[in-house]
Amino acid sequence: METNQKLPALRPLDVAPFHNKSDEMYFALHDLTQVAPRPIAVSLPGYFVLTHLDGEHTCGEIQTAFLKQFGQMISTEQIEQMLTTLDQALMLDSACFENAYAKQRNEYLAAQTRDNRHRSPPGPELQSAIEQMLAAGTPTPLSNLRGIIAPHLDYQRGSRCYADAYATLAQARPAERYVILGTNHFGRSPSVVTTTKDFETPLGRVTTDRQFIQQLELALGQSLCEHQFDHNTEHSIELQVQILQVCRSDQPFEIVPVLCPDPSGPSGTVPHDGRGPDLGDFADALAQLIANDNRHTILIAGADLSHVGQHFGDEQPTTPEFLRQVERDDRQLLELLENRLEEAFLEELRMSENPTRLCSAGCIYTLLRALPEQPCRVIRYQQSINMPAETHVSSAAAVIGT
Repeated sequence: METNQKLPALRPLDVAPFHNKSDEMYFALHDLTQVAPRPIAVSLPGYFVLTHLDGEHTCGEIQTAFLKQFGQMISTEQIEQMLTTLDQALMLDSACFENAYAKQRNEYLAAQTRDNRHRSPPGPELQSAIEQMLAAGTPTPLSNLRGIIAPHLDYQRGSRCYADAYATLAQARPAERYVILGTNHFGRSPSVVTTTKDFETPLGRVTTDRQFIQQLELALGQSLCEHQFDHNTEHSIELQVQILQVCRSDQPFEIVPVLCPDPSGPSGTVPHDGRGPDLGDFADALAQLIANDNRHTILIAGADLSHVGQHFGDEQPTTPEFLRQVERDDRQLLELLENRLEEAFLEELRMSENPTRLCSAGCIYTLLRALPEQPCRVIRYQQSINMPAETHVSSAAAVIGT
Protein backbone atom coordinates (compact mmCIF):
# COMPACT_ATOMS: atom_id res chain seq x y z
CA MET A 1 0.00 0.00 0.00
CA GLU A 2 1.30 3.44 -0.96
CA THR A 3 1.21 6.06 1.79
CA ASN A 4 -0.38 8.57 -0.59
CA GLN A 5 -3.14 6.15 -1.65
CA LYS A 6 -6.67 7.12 -0.64
CA LEU A 7 -8.25 4.43 1.48
CA PRO A 8 -11.79 3.06 0.98
CA ALA A 9 -14.69 4.53 2.91
CA LEU A 10 -16.41 2.90 5.84
CA ARG A 11 -20.05 2.14 5.14
CA PRO A 12 -22.77 3.77 7.29
CA LEU A 13 -22.79 1.70 10.48
CA ASP A 14 -24.25 1.79 13.96
CA VAL A 15 -21.49 2.25 16.54
CA ALA A 16 -22.04 1.21 20.16
CA PRO A 17 -19.28 1.74 22.77
CA PHE A 18 -18.79 -0.88 25.47
CA HIS A 19 -16.21 -1.98 28.05
CA ASN A 20 -14.64 -5.43 28.11
CA LYS A 21 -13.92 -7.47 31.23
CA SER A 22 -10.73 -5.49 31.77
CA ASP A 23 -12.72 -2.24 31.60
CA GLU A 24 -11.09 -1.29 28.31
CA MET A 25 -13.26 0.67 25.90
CA TYR A 26 -14.23 -0.97 22.63
CA PHE A 27 -16.69 -0.10 19.87
CA ALA A 28 -19.14 -2.56 18.33
CA LEU A 29 -19.88 -1.97 14.65
CA HIS A 30 -23.30 -3.13 13.43
CA ASP A 31 -24.50 -3.12 9.83
CA LEU A 32 -28.10 -1.96 10.08
CA THR A 33 -28.86 -3.22 6.56
CA GLN A 34 -27.91 -6.69 7.88
CA VAL A 35 -25.99 -7.48 4.72
CA ALA A 36 -22.95 -7.98 6.95
CA PRO A 37 -23.65 -11.21 8.85
CA ARG A 38 -22.31 -10.17 12.27
CA PRO A 39 -20.96 -7.18 14.20
CA ILE A 40 -17.28 -6.67 14.86
CA ALA A 41 -15.49 -4.88 17.70
CA VAL A 42 -12.55 -2.47 17.51
CA SER A 43 -10.38 -0.86 20.17
CA LEU A 44 -10.23 2.87 20.84
CA PRO A 45 -7.12 3.33 18.63
CA GLY A 46 -8.79 1.21 15.96
CA TYR A 47 -11.91 3.34 16.14
CA PHE A 48 -9.77 6.44 15.70
CA VAL A 49 -8.56 4.99 12.39
CA LEU A 50 -12.14 4.20 11.37
CA THR A 51 -13.19 7.84 11.82
CA HIS A 52 -10.75 8.72 9.03
CA LEU A 53 -12.05 6.14 6.55
CA ASP A 54 -14.13 8.52 4.47
CA GLY A 55 -12.69 7.78 1.05
CA GLU A 56 -10.61 10.96 1.14
CA HIS A 57 -7.81 10.25 3.61
CA THR A 58 -4.59 8.54 2.58
CA CYS A 59 -2.65 6.00 4.60
CA GLY A 60 0.03 8.59 5.31
CA GLU A 61 -2.50 11.15 6.54
CA ILE A 62 -4.01 8.61 8.93
CA GLN A 63 -0.56 7.70 10.21
CA THR A 64 0.22 11.37 10.87
CA ALA A 65 -3.09 11.90 12.68
CA PHE A 66 -2.59 8.72 14.71
CA LEU A 67 0.92 9.82 15.79
CA LYS A 68 -0.42 13.21 16.88
CA GLN A 69 -3.30 11.63 18.84
CA PHE A 70 -1.51 8.73 20.54
CA GLY A 71 2.17 9.68 20.44
CA GLN A 72 3.17 6.59 18.51
CA MET A 73 3.17 5.44 14.90
CA ILE A 74 0.76 2.94 13.41
CA SER A 75 2.40 0.91 10.66
CA THR A 76 1.20 0.56 7.11
CA GLU A 77 0.88 -3.19 7.71
CA GLN A 78 -1.43 -2.61 10.70
CA ILE A 79 -3.68 -0.37 8.64
CA GLU A 80 -3.69 -2.91 5.80
CA GLN A 81 -4.68 -5.67 8.21
CA MET A 82 -7.50 -3.55 9.63
CA LEU A 83 -8.79 -2.82 6.12
CA THR A 84 -8.69 -6.52 5.24
CA THR A 85 -10.65 -7.42 8.37
CA LEU A 86 -13.22 -4.70 7.71
CA ASP A 87 -13.59 -5.69 4.07
CA GLN A 88 -14.09 -9.37 4.89
CA ALA A 89 -16.73 -8.31 7.45
CA LEU A 90 -18.50 -6.29 4.69
CA MET A 91 -18.03 -3.02 6.55
CA LEU A 92 -16.28 -1.14 3.73
CA ASP A 93 -17.74 0.48 0.63
CA SER A 94 -16.00 -1.96 -1.67
CA ALA A 95 -16.43 -4.57 -4.37
CA CYS A 96 -16.58 -7.23 -1.66
CA PHE A 97 -19.65 -5.58 -0.13
CA GLU A 98 -21.27 -4.93 -3.53
CA ASN A 99 -20.95 -8.61 -4.43
CA ALA A 100 -22.58 -9.66 -1.14
CA TYR A 101 -25.31 -7.05 -1.61
CA ALA A 102 -26.04 -8.26 -5.15
CA LYS A 103 -26.23 -11.88 -3.99
CA GLN A 104 -28.72 -11.11 -1.23
CA ARG A 105 -30.73 -8.82 -3.51
CA ASN A 106 -31.06 -11.58 -6.11
CA GLU A 107 -32.12 -14.04 -3.41
CA TYR A 108 -34.83 -11.61 -2.26
CA LEU A 109 -36.12 -11.10 -5.80
CA ALA A 110 -36.24 -14.86 -6.39
CA ALA A 111 -38.09 -15.59 -3.14
CA GLN A 112 -41.86 -16.01 -3.06
CA THR A 113 -42.30 -13.84 0.03
CA ARG A 114 -40.61 -11.26 2.20
CA ASP A 115 -39.92 -13.52 5.16
CA ASN A 116 -39.03 -12.09 8.60
CA ARG A 117 -39.69 -15.21 10.66
CA HIS A 118 -36.02 -15.76 11.50
CA ARG A 119 -35.86 -12.26 13.02
CA SER A 120 -38.97 -12.56 15.19
CA PRO A 121 -40.19 -14.56 18.19
CA PRO A 122 -42.25 -17.72 17.55
CA GLY A 123 -45.87 -17.13 16.56
CA PRO A 124 -47.57 -17.88 19.91
CA GLU A 125 -45.06 -15.75 21.82
CA LEU A 126 -45.40 -12.87 19.36
CA GLN A 127 -49.19 -13.02 19.36
CA SER A 128 -49.33 -13.04 23.16
CA ALA A 129 -47.03 -10.01 23.38
CA ILE A 130 -49.09 -8.04 20.86
CA GLU A 131 -52.39 -8.98 22.51
CA GLN A 132 -51.06 -7.88 25.88
CA MET A 133 -49.87 -4.59 24.40
CA LEU A 134 -53.16 -3.85 22.66
CA ALA A 135 -55.22 -4.68 25.75
CA ALA A 136 -53.87 -1.53 27.41
CA GLY A 137 -55.04 0.75 24.60
CA THR A 138 -57.75 3.40 24.82
CA PRO A 139 -59.72 3.80 21.57
CA THR A 140 -60.74 7.16 20.19
CA PRO A 141 -64.35 7.00 18.93
CA LEU A 142 -64.57 7.81 15.22
CA SER A 143 -67.30 7.00 12.73
CA ASN A 144 -64.99 7.06 9.70
CA LEU A 145 -61.35 6.27 10.44
CA ARG A 146 -59.14 6.96 7.42
CA GLY A 147 -55.67 6.60 8.83
CA ILE A 148 -53.45 6.25 11.88
CA ILE A 149 -49.93 7.21 12.86
CA ALA A 150 -48.22 4.65 15.10
CA PRO A 151 -44.57 4.13 16.08
CA HIS A 152 -42.06 1.82 14.47
CA LEU A 153 -40.11 1.40 17.68
CA ASP A 154 -39.95 -2.09 19.08
CA TYR A 155 -43.21 -3.02 20.80
CA GLN A 156 -41.82 -2.69 24.31
CA ARG A 157 -40.61 0.88 23.94
CA GLY A 158 -43.50 2.08 21.78
CA SER A 159 -46.25 0.13 23.54
CA ARG A 160 -48.43 3.01 24.76
CA CYS A 161 -48.66 4.71 21.36
CA TYR A 162 -49.12 1.42 19.52
CA ALA A 163 -51.90 0.45 21.94
CA ASP A 164 -53.95 3.63 21.54
CA ALA A 165 -53.54 3.89 17.77
CA TYR A 166 -54.50 0.27 17.14
CA ALA A 167 -57.27 0.24 19.76
CA THR A 168 -58.90 2.91 17.60
CA LEU A 169 -58.28 0.92 14.41
CA ALA A 170 -59.64 -2.28 15.99
CA GLN A 171 -62.98 -0.58 16.72
CA ALA A 172 -63.25 0.99 13.26
CA ARG A 173 -64.85 -0.53 10.20
CA PRO A 174 -62.46 -3.23 8.93
CA ALA A 175 -60.57 -2.28 5.80
CA GLU A 176 -60.04 -4.54 2.82
CA ARG A 177 -56.70 -2.86 2.14
CA TYR A 178 -54.12 -1.21 4.40
CA VAL A 179 -51.57 1.06 2.75
CA ILE A 180 -48.63 0.95 5.17
CA LEU A 181 -46.19 3.83 4.84
CA GLY A 182 -42.82 3.20 6.44
CA THR A 183 -39.46 4.89 6.77
CA ASN A 184 -36.64 3.81 4.49
CA HIS A 185 -33.88 3.88 7.09
CA PHE A 186 -31.02 2.19 5.28
CA GLY A 187 -32.09 1.40 1.73
CA ARG A 188 -30.77 2.75 -1.55
CA SER A 189 -33.90 4.18 -3.12
CA PRO A 190 -33.87 7.99 -3.36
CA SER A 191 -37.63 7.96 -3.76
CA VAL A 192 -40.75 5.98 -2.92
CA VAL A 193 -40.26 2.22 -3.08
CA THR A 194 -42.73 -0.62 -2.68
CA THR A 195 -42.43 -4.38 -3.00
CA THR A 196 -44.63 -6.94 -4.68
CA LYS A 197 -43.70 -9.64 -2.16
CA ASP A 198 -46.29 -11.04 0.23
CA PHE A 199 -45.22 -10.71 3.88
CA GLU A 200 -44.48 -13.94 5.74
CA THR A 201 -44.40 -13.46 9.51
CA PRO A 202 -44.55 -15.89 12.46
CA LEU A 203 -48.32 -15.24 12.43
CA GLY A 204 -48.83 -16.30 8.82
CA ARG A 205 -48.80 -14.85 5.33
CA VAL A 206 -50.29 -11.48 4.35
CA THR A 207 -51.04 -10.82 0.70
CA THR A 208 -49.69 -7.71 -1.01
CA ASP A 209 -52.12 -5.96 -3.35
CA ARG A 210 -50.03 -6.11 -6.53
CA GLN A 211 -52.85 -4.81 -8.71
CA PHE A 212 -53.06 -1.61 -6.67
CA ILE A 213 -49.27 -1.18 -6.96
CA GLN A 214 -49.57 -1.53 -10.73
CA GLN A 215 -52.27 1.13 -10.75
CA LEU A 216 -50.00 3.47 -8.80
CA GLU A 217 -47.18 2.87 -11.25
CA LEU A 218 -49.46 3.53 -14.22
CA ALA A 219 -50.71 6.75 -12.64
CA LEU A 220 -47.14 7.93 -12.03
CA GLY A 221 -45.61 6.54 -15.21
CA GLN A 222 -42.70 5.11 -13.21
CA SER A 223 -41.69 1.91 -11.48
CA LEU A 224 -41.97 1.80 -7.69
CA CYS A 225 -40.18 -1.53 -7.33
CA GLU A 226 -36.69 -0.97 -8.72
CA HIS A 227 -35.16 -0.86 -5.24
CA GLN A 228 -37.60 -3.26 -3.59
CA PHE A 229 -34.73 -5.06 -1.83
CA ASP A 230 -34.83 -2.03 0.53
CA HIS A 231 -37.79 -3.80 2.16
CA ASN A 232 -35.77 -6.88 3.05
CA THR A 233 -34.74 -5.90 6.58
CA GLU A 234 -36.73 -2.67 7.06
CA HIS A 235 -38.80 -3.00 10.24
CA SER A 236 -41.13 0.00 10.06
CA ILE A 237 -43.73 -1.84 7.97
CA GLU A 238 -43.43 -5.38 9.31
CA LEU A 239 -44.21 -4.22 12.85
CA GLN A 240 -47.54 -2.82 11.62
CA VAL A 241 -48.31 -5.97 9.62
CA GLN A 242 -47.89 -8.20 12.67
CA ILE A 243 -50.26 -6.04 14.73
CA LEU A 244 -52.83 -6.13 11.94
CA GLN A 245 -52.58 -9.92 11.91
CA VAL A 246 -53.62 -9.92 15.57
CA CYS A 247 -56.26 -7.23 15.70
CA ARG A 248 -57.78 -8.17 12.31
CA SER A 249 -57.32 -11.93 12.56
CA ASP A 250 -60.97 -12.55 11.68
CA GLN A 251 -61.05 -10.21 8.68
CA PRO A 252 -59.25 -10.86 5.35
CA PHE A 253 -57.17 -7.93 4.13
CA GLU A 254 -54.35 -7.01 1.79
CA ILE A 255 -51.49 -4.58 2.26
CA VAL A 256 -49.63 -2.09 0.11
CA PRO A 257 -46.15 -1.68 1.67
CA VAL A 258 -44.46 1.63 0.83
CA LEU A 259 -41.16 3.02 2.09
CA CYS A 260 -40.85 6.80 1.96
CA PRO A 261 -37.73 8.98 1.70
CA ASP A 262 -37.03 11.95 3.93
CA PRO A 263 -38.24 15.15 2.19
CA SER A 264 -37.15 17.46 5.01
CA GLY A 265 -33.53 18.07 4.05
CA PRO A 266 -32.16 21.63 3.87
CA SER A 267 -32.45 21.67 0.08
CA GLY A 268 -36.20 21.25 0.33
CA THR A 269 -36.33 18.45 -2.23
CA VAL A 270 -35.96 14.70 -2.20
CA PRO A 271 -32.62 13.74 -3.81
CA HIS A 272 -33.36 12.02 -7.12
CA ASP A 273 -31.21 9.88 -9.37
CA GLY A 274 -33.70 10.21 -12.22
CA ARG A 275 -35.73 7.23 -11.04
CA GLY A 276 -38.78 7.25 -8.84
CA PRO A 277 -41.53 9.83 -8.41
CA ASP A 278 -41.61 12.96 -6.33
CA LEU A 279 -43.08 12.23 -2.91
CA GLY A 280 -45.89 14.75 -3.32
CA ASP A 281 -46.84 13.32 -6.71
CA PHE A 282 -46.97 9.86 -5.18
CA ALA A 283 -49.21 11.06 -2.34
CA ASP A 284 -51.55 12.74 -4.83
CA ALA A 285 -51.75 9.60 -6.97
CA LEU A 286 -52.47 7.55 -3.86
CA ALA A 287 -55.23 9.96 -2.85
CA GLN A 288 -56.83 9.77 -6.29
CA LEU A 289 -56.80 5.99 -6.45
CA ILE A 290 -58.26 5.64 -2.96
CA ALA A 291 -61.02 8.14 -3.74
CA ASN A 292 -62.01 6.27 -6.91
CA ASP A 293 -61.77 2.74 -5.45
CA ASN A 294 -64.68 0.80 -4.04
CA ARG A 295 -62.45 -1.16 -1.65
CA HIS A 296 -62.29 0.32 1.82
CA THR A 297 -58.73 1.47 2.48
CA ILE A 298 -57.03 2.71 5.65
CA LEU A 299 -53.59 4.32 5.65
CA ILE A 300 -51.01 3.61 8.35
CA ALA A 301 -47.79 5.54 8.92
CA GLY A 302 -45.17 3.66 10.94
CA ALA A 303 -43.39 6.72 12.26
CA ASP A 304 -41.03 7.65 15.07
CA LEU A 305 -40.14 11.22 15.96
CA SER A 306 -36.97 12.57 17.61
CA HIS A 307 -33.77 10.56 18.14
CA VAL A 308 -31.54 12.23 20.72
CA GLY A 309 -28.70 11.37 23.09
CA GLN A 310 -25.01 10.80 22.65
CA HIS A 311 -25.67 7.52 20.83
CA PHE A 312 -27.26 9.56 18.04
CA GLY A 313 -24.50 12.19 17.98
CA ASP A 314 -25.38 14.74 20.65
CA GLU A 315 -22.19 15.97 22.29
CA GLN A 316 -23.41 16.58 25.84
CA PRO A 317 -24.93 14.03 28.25
CA THR A 318 -28.71 14.13 28.31
CA THR A 319 -30.45 16.16 31.01
CA PRO A 320 -34.12 16.18 32.02
CA GLU A 321 -34.41 19.78 30.83
CA PHE A 322 -33.09 18.81 27.41
CA LEU A 323 -35.72 16.07 27.14
CA ARG A 324 -38.42 18.54 28.16
CA GLN A 325 -37.28 20.86 25.38
CA VAL A 326 -37.38 17.97 22.91
CA GLU A 327 -40.97 17.32 23.97
CA ARG A 328 -41.90 20.96 23.51
CA ASP A 329 -40.38 20.96 20.03
CA ASP A 330 -42.07 17.66 19.13
CA ARG A 331 -45.45 18.91 20.29
CA GLN A 332 -45.11 22.08 18.23
CA LEU A 333 -44.57 19.95 15.14
CA LEU A 334 -47.49 17.69 16.06
CA GLU A 335 -49.68 20.76 16.47
CA LEU A 336 -48.94 21.66 12.84
CA LEU A 337 -50.19 18.23 11.83
CA GLU A 338 -53.36 18.62 13.88
CA ASN A 339 -53.97 21.94 12.13
CA ARG A 340 -53.42 20.20 8.78
CA LEU A 341 -50.36 22.28 8.03
CA GLU A 342 -48.24 19.41 6.74
CA GLU A 343 -46.39 21.68 4.30
CA ALA A 344 -45.43 23.93 7.22
CA PHE A 345 -44.38 20.79 9.11
CA LEU A 346 -41.87 19.97 6.38
CA GLU A 347 -40.74 23.56 6.06
CA GLU A 348 -40.03 23.79 9.78
CA LEU A 349 -37.86 20.69 9.60
CA ARG A 350 -36.04 22.03 6.56
CA MET A 351 -35.39 25.44 8.06
CA SER A 352 -34.18 24.01 11.36
CA GLU A 353 -32.20 21.23 9.61
CA ASN A 354 -34.01 18.71 11.81
CA PRO A 355 -31.76 19.03 14.90
CA THR A 356 -33.43 16.19 16.85
CA ARG A 357 -33.29 13.77 13.90
CA LEU A 358 -37.01 13.19 13.40
CA CYS A 359 -36.82 10.16 11.11
CA SER A 360 -40.29 9.78 9.59
CA ALA A 361 -41.23 13.07 7.98
CA GLY A 362 -41.75 11.30 4.65
CA CYS A 363 -44.38 8.78 5.69
CA ILE A 364 -46.19 11.25 7.97
CA TYR A 365 -46.36 13.84 5.19
CA THR A 366 -47.49 11.28 2.61
CA LEU A 367 -50.30 9.98 4.82
CA LEU A 368 -51.71 13.44 5.46
CA ARG A 369 -51.36 14.67 1.88
CA ALA A 370 -53.12 11.52 0.66
CA LEU A 371 -56.02 12.22 3.06
CA PRO A 372 -56.83 15.88 2.35
CA GLU A 373 -59.33 17.72 4.51
CA GLN A 374 -59.49 14.89 7.04
CA PRO A 375 -59.11 15.94 10.69
CA CYS A 376 -55.94 14.77 12.41
CA ARG A 377 -55.91 14.24 16.17
CA VAL A 378 -52.83 13.36 18.22
CA ILE A 379 -53.99 11.03 21.00
CA ARG A 380 -50.71 10.20 22.73
CA TYR A 381 -47.08 11.29 22.92
CA GLN A 382 -44.29 9.41 24.64
CA GLN A 383 -40.53 9.39 25.05
CA SER A 384 -38.60 6.16 25.39
CA ILE A 385 -35.64 7.13 27.57
CA ASN A 386 -32.49 5.10 28.23
CA MET A 387 -30.04 7.23 30.19
CA PRO A 388 -27.25 4.60 30.53
CA ALA A 389 -27.20 4.01 26.77
CA GLU A 390 -27.83 7.70 25.94
CA THR A 391 -30.53 6.56 23.52
CA HIS A 392 -33.87 8.40 23.56
CA VAL A 393 -36.63 8.14 20.95
CA SER A 394 -39.99 9.89 20.93
CA SER A 395 -43.15 8.79 19.19
CA ALA A 396 -46.83 9.65 18.92
CA ALA A 397 -50.18 8.07 18.13
CA ALA A 398 -52.59 9.97 15.90
CA VAL A 399 -55.88 9.20 14.19
CA ILE A 400 -57.14 10.72 10.96
CA GLY A 401 -60.84 10.77 10.16
CA THR A 402 -64.19 11.89 11.49
